Amino acid sequence: MDYDPNLPWSDIRGAGFNAHIGPLQFAAMGDNRWCASVVLEDRHLNNGGVCHGGMLLTLADVAMGAATYAAGGEHPCATIQLDSQFIAAAKPGQRLVAVSTQMRRTRELSFMQCEIWGGGRRVMRASGIWKYLSSRAPAAAGEGSAT
Repeated sequence: MDYDPNLPWSDIRGAGFNAHIGPLQFAAMGDNRWCASVVLEDRHLNNGGVCHGGMLLTLADVAMGAATYAAGGEHPCATIQLDSQFIAAAKPGQRLVAVSTQMRRTRELSFMQCEIWGGGRRVMRASGIWKYLSSRAPAAAGEGSAT
């Protein structure tokens, strides 16, 4: 997937650990899909000169977490499971594009999938589960309003 400049991008300036990977851009794509993007800099590389696996994992975690947050009406959430498969190396200067899809949502959980693309190639696949943390979790799609 290539970067689409026509999406409604907004900047995410992370705090704490997340500040080390950004700045990121984030956009809704519709159909339970969201996109995050970052350009790889030297600080994102491992000793072999390609993107560090921890950077890819963090990007997937942040992208799916931000998508879960947006899908849940901006309710705080936390990762409770994250699985990944590294497919190809991402190189310095490439723009990474992480496409996250919410596969299922319950009142308390969000089930996500993510693909990260760089240089026209899929470099990583990930999936995970996020738990909504607020005392009144959002209604799942199709549940109607909570009373």
